[in-house]
Amino acid sequence: MGRRRGGVVRRWLLLLPLALVLALASSASRLHVFWWPDQLHEATAGSQGSPVEVSDEWEDQDGETHRRDLTLTVLAVAPAERVPTYDGTEPVRPIPGTVLWEVRLGFEVEPDVPLGSCRVSMIDTEGREAWAVRTSYGEQMLPMTVCEPTDSPGPGYAGLLEEVPGEEPSPPRPREYVVPVYVLAADDATPDRIRVWWEPPDYVEVEVDPDDE
Repeated sequence: MGRRRGGVVRRWLLLLPLALVLALASSASRLHVFWWPDQLHEATAGSQGSPVEVSDEWEDQDGETHRRDLTLTVLAVAPAERVPTYDGTEPVRPIPGTVLWEVRLGFEVEPDVPLGSCRVSMIDTEGREAWAVRTSYGEQMLPMTVCEPTDSPGPGYAGLLEEVPGEEPSPPRPREYVVPVYVLAADDATPDRIRVWWEPPDYVEVEVDPDDE
């Protein structure tokens, strides 16, 4: 009986590596199904100053799929000297250990294409990524990251122009325009790439030279 039990145990031990492989494969498959579509892995590459043709998909409020076609150009990446405020602009008041970068993005897109909820980040030469987000910078408040003119933002994802009750509707978004985006990074960061995206997995990645204005 003891020899038989020992043989059964040895057979189970031999099967354990196979069971572990199958379990890991199953877990990896589930991760691919649930997480891979939400990750940025379909890149459109470009370089600073050169127009990049962008085409991806978006869904309206009814779940119908549409295409978003536009031309994006990263025009300049330089330390910001002024930031927008409610009353215009004011000089940047630097915080030790940081640099506020201004990224100027040029767009060419039809006025009826929704562009809200864009995301922008900067990757430095060390591989560190800093996102452009609305945040306080000392006593200053950095503006929201938008890929549209603030005074003519264009349609929302329901296909309608965004309207604020009691205010005049904004004018149609121009077909060509430039917007600034602000990225807060460590003072030893040297910009290497700018990323712009709306819905994963598609994104635009543009190599930049901060000295190339």
